[in-house]
Amino acid sequence: MNRRGLLGGGLQALVGGPLLAKASDAQPCEGCVAASLPLAASPDAKLTVKPVMTAMIHTGVWEGPCRFNVVSVAKEAENVKRAYDNWVKAVRSGKFNLGDQAELMEPHLITFAEDFTLPAAQLLPLEQESGKTDVYFISPGGSSIATFDIAKRFHKPAILFGLDCRTVDVAAYAKTRGEEVFIANDNDELRKTLSLLRARKVFRNTRILFPTNRGFPSVASLTGVSDLQDLENRLGVVVKMISYKVLSEEMERTLNNRSEQQKAEQAADELIGNAEHSYLDRQHVVRSLQFRETISTLMNAHGCNAFTIECFEFCGSRLPEKWKITPCLVHALFKDRGLASACEGDLGALLGMRLLMSVSGKSSHLGNMFLRDGNSVVINHSAPGIKMNGFDRPGLPYKLGRFTRSGWGAKVVVDFMRNSEKRVTVARMHPSARKLLVMKGQLVGAEGWDKDLLGCSVTALVRPVESGDGKKFVRRQTEYGNHLVWVYGDYSAEMEQLGRLMDLEVEVIA
Repeated sequence: MNRRGLLGGGLQALVGGPLLAKASDAQPCEGCVAASLPLAASPDAKLTVKPVMTAMIHTGVWEGPCRFNVVSVAKEAENVKRAYDNWVKAVRSGKFNLGDQAELMEPHLITFAEDFTLPAAQLLPLEQESGKTDVYFISPGGSSIATFDIAKRFHKPAILFGLDCRTVDVAAYAKTRGEEVFIANDNDELRKTLSLLRARKVFRNTRILFPTNRGFPSVASLTGVSDLQDLENRLGVVVKMISYKVLSEEMERTLNNRSEQQKAEQAADELIGNAEHSYLDRQHVVRSLQFRETISTLMNAHGCNAFTIECFEFCGSRLPEKWKITPCLVHALFKDRGLASACEGDLGALLGMRLLMSVSGKSSHLGNMFLRDGNSVVINHSAPGIKMNGFDRPGLPYKLGRFTRSGWGAKVVVDFMRNSEKRVTVARMHPSARKLLVMKGQLVGAEGWDKDLLGCSVTALVRPVESGDGKKFVRRQTEYGNHLVWVYGDYSAEMEQLGRLMDLEVEVIA
């Protein structure tokens, strides 16, 4: 099955979880990377929701086409206050399921008279909090136009609860005027809508650190997104390039810092202790964790919450050999903290990863694509996450492998088939950053667990769940490019919905 849909919006999301994930435990470690990241990158960043009720209080008493059960002005004001108090209690008690990714702001009541104009004094509290408000959750009493006026004034999404004559009226009119008003008919829809809006927020706040001396395109990932100005103008994503000189100076500072050395040694002992086996010496794990600290410091300095580096350019600099590191372990540990981190300077993979991890709340695996036997899509790179069942769930069993023959280059190795979930969702962003390719897939095999393999050796084999034929998906990659990112679980519907919020054309192959 091949479904196309014009989807739109802009998102972003970071989710928390332990950095060093045990196979049987989910306790966070001390000194985790996210603790030092800037606020915009915090795994605990939430969608701020401002509850607002609108209501009419007439200036006098009369009957007419809209008034058949008239009370005094004082009584009407009393009724409005009672209704608002009850609604606030319902909101605060959890009657409306906002989910754990939303942060509830102080509710607010806006009243107006029969001229249907929202008084400036009533709007002032919303004006004052507009900068920190992501979404308005509105109970639209009194009229339809009041809710639309709030959405129009602040140009932020509004959510109405329940399908009825007023909510559909507001939502339809808002769409024709370019404003976002959503209707959640039940708590499940409410939670999902807020989750997708949060994912869009996270995406729009993505700030990518990219150490490079040559820029784009990456020599082995030509189809990564390279129009950075359009990417920032349209989707809000920013790429911050730094030179290898800056990277090298910071790494040398880290290596000469005794305190950082001790922290890296402690973290390495924990990582090795929780592994089922390690194929490399402790010193090489320590060095990779020192490199992680270097990248974390640079991300802090430049306000970044995502990372990529071009492996081929990096290798040619001889810095990896000098430091006895590869980026593999850094990518795994960053992803387990909910931070998008991709191989080879490939923004097409990184942005697909950001969306997938946001909608799933899970770490991911990224890899090269190969087609095997005409129907299985092979995804192969030594960049799996450990927290692939969820940032708040126990990690997958893992080993620590070596990338090079001489024994260095720490990487995480997992057996993807040692997991009860076999449904997967695969994604990649188009080089134009205007389209997204998604596979609704089934995991059918895994390789790389049982042997001491070098290089990129952690492999997943997947097939589209309905057709079972991966060739059609791979054919579409001739438009989208190489690297694929996947997570456990079927999130194809969420990816389509997210696309609608972000003006992305989403192509789903099942």
